[in-house]
Amino acid sequence: MMVNVFSDGSVPPAVIAEAAERFGGCLFVVEPDDADAMALLPVLEELGDALVADSVEAFAAAFGDGTPAGVVAFADRSLRFASELARHYRLPGLSEKSAQWCRDKVAQRERLNACGVGDVRSAPMNDGVYPAEVPLPAVVKPRDGAGSEDTVFVHSEAEFRTLTSQINPHRPYVVEQFIEGVGAPFAPWLADQVSVESAVDAFGGVRHIGITLRTPLAEPARETGLVFPAVGGTELTDELLTLAADAIAAVEFTSGVTHIEFKIGPKGPVVIEVNGRLGGGLYRLMPQAATVEPVALAMALAAGEPLPEAFPVPVGHAMHYYAQPPFGAVAVTALPRSRQLLALPGVFRADQKIRAGAAIDWRTGSGGRVFDIWIEGPDLAELGDRKAAVDRFLEETITWEFE
Repeated sequence: MMVNVFSDGSVPPAVIAEAAERFGGCLFVVEPDDADAMALLPVLEELGDALVADSVEAFAAAFGDGTPAGVVAFADRSLRFASELARHYRLPGLSEKSAQWCRDKVAQRERLNACGVGDVRSAPMNDGVYPAEVPLPAVVKPRDGAGSEDTVFVHSEAEFRTLTSQINPHRPYVVEQFIEGVGAPFAPWLADQVSVESAVDAFGGVRHIGITLRTPLAEPARETGLVFPAVGGTELTDELLTLAADAIAAVEFTSGVTHIEFKIGPKGPVVIEVNGRLGGGLYRLMPQAATVEPVALAMALAAGEPLPEAFPVPVGHAMHYYAQPPFGAVAVTALPRSRQLLALPGVFRADQKIRAGAAIDWRTGSGGRVFDIWIEGPDLAELGDRKAAVDRFLEETITWEFE
């Protein structure tokens, strides 16, 4: 049986359960202080077995004799416990240090800088005071967050005080030097932020699955979508893959799938952060582009299987588009139906995230989007045209309420 330390993350539970069938099913483990995951317990119990535990001892007592086939995590907050369980059962997984480096953005940046993988100034935010050692402009983000929640860019200490007073005061933050970008190196409608998706097996093998492109951020710093894959074989893509391998070595990532984010700067790519799990949306984008099934791959690696000799060459491109509210909107008052979006060229799935009339809040980052829209295209130019058509349709059919 495959064990998944479950939290709201980059893969829906139904997809996890389906991929785990090869290993005799899925045992979902939920930590009791994870309120969102606890609320989903009835769903998890329908998809597989489920138990509540927050220690190796509690898990082992409930699991009984035997050993799981593997332990996987698809959310940042699950990495620590998944690492502990894998070590207890002598399964492939992360060391305690590696799990911390993959989750704690302060510790991670210190490690990357120490290993020569970039030189970005960073410091914890303490008592609402701007850290003098970090030059402006800067980004303020949760020390252990994901999905651009509670994230803001600041250009002055006055702006820092104003914007940080608007985000959740009950969580730790990091203030990090802003990484300058170079525009749109891959296509005019895309951003200068990308990620490299890689796989690592327990035998020391590292193989890159591909490079994921991004669309420009929505104000103040919210993600709006990703496109898989980039066309490789250029000096820039080769540099990205080399730097990703260096980052994997720096955080001593030894088993699983990684999602490493980069900004393309004037002097080349710079690591934004290393995520020790699959990136959001890629569970659907990669198969749509006719390449790997990344959830199944992550489980195979967790079970101690070696990397395949090669990954399939992608066919076409696929996009996960986040329909984000405009900054300052407090509610959405009218929305189109998903079937209307499905009638647009290239749209192969559309998932409404909130109902018309619901309140919205930019602080939730990616989680505040109103639709997940999945678009495919034969090349980046055509995919960009199809996204533009979706944008026009959304502008005509969505209405917002502002303060």
